Amino acid sequence: MKNVILALVASALFIAGCGGRSVVPVGSNSNLAGVHVAHPFIASAITELPVPQASSGPAGTTTGPDGNVWFTEYFKNSIGVVNVATNKIKRFRLPTVNARPAQITVGPDGNLWFTESVGNKIGRITTAGVITEYPLTTPKSDPIGIVGGPDGNVWFTELDGNKIASINTTFGNITEYTGLSAHAHPAFVAVATDGSIWFTENTAGKIGRLTFRGVQEFPLAANAQPEGIVLGPDGNMWFTEGGLSLIGQITPAGVVTTFPTLTAGAGPGRITVGPADMGPAALWFTEATANNIAQITTAGVVTEYPVPTSASGLAGIALGPNNQIWFTEHTANKIGIDSGI
Repeated sequence: MKNVILALVASALFIAGCGGRSVVPVGSNSNLAGVHVAHPFIASAITELPVPQASSGPAGTTTGPDGNVWFTEYFKNSIGVVNVATNKIKRFRLPTVNARPAQITVGPDGNLWFTESVGNKIGRITTAGVITEYPLTTPKSDPIGIVGGPDGNVWFTELDGNKIASINTTFGNITEYTGLSAHAHPAFVAVATDGSIWFTENTAGKIGRLTFRGVQEFPLAANAQPEGIVLGPDGNMWFTEGGLSLIGQITPAGVVTTFPTLTAGAGPGRITVGPADMGPAALWFTEATANNIAQITTAGVVTEYPVPTSASGLAGIALGPNNQIWFTEHTANKIGIDSGI
């Protein structure tokens, strides 16, 4: 299941050049076989920053409260930070050996929080680099996705523990929630406008929602393999389907609409909300197999931008300072920056 963490699919496909291409897909609430309408080529400027530690395996990324871009170094047991003013990278080593930090987010307390997938802990790091770790109660739970909540908690998934959990940012108390399908493998997690917790069930092929009433699940098409999920600018949840190469939208009522990627079998993984000046109400996502950074508007218009380094192993993606899209290249050991149109 580590492919869920890193979205690393070996890719022989590399689209040369720095242009983008766009389509208008036809949405559907079932399996989609829409007609693609070509749009003009759109230029995009992507730059890449090498990570100083060789083979560090950058994975999750987020913009910190200090305005810098933070990321996990999966293989080097560290948390890294890019100073956006200088593009210099600094790292902070974790106390736990072989912790394998996966994803990272900003908590409601103004610190950064991350999952230690093998260390079986949740970590907290201040912008000054002070690290605190909190062991989980379920052995080998494999925490992966993580997001700050409006309730003073940080929420995360337990991929192998098959649970959704939260940690109180003041006291460090951990609460776990069950009720998922057996062997669902919850991967990534997001918070809706009403405070409900939404998550992807990678193996079960479902989107889950946790409220005070418990867990509710919404089934997807067979072999969907949902991965990343985020609250969209339209108030709906948006997610990726790595198995079917689709981008999905689910309303608060549970109505699902899917849109195909431009490249077949692109392997969409992580997803984030983009800035308004890079497209109207757009979201951005990684295409690990196609080696693209891609954009989708809430109307379903998809645009793809090839990453300069081939087979880069695209993993995390986040909106960074100056309205730029930042992403991690797990295999190429680089941090990418898309400066837009």
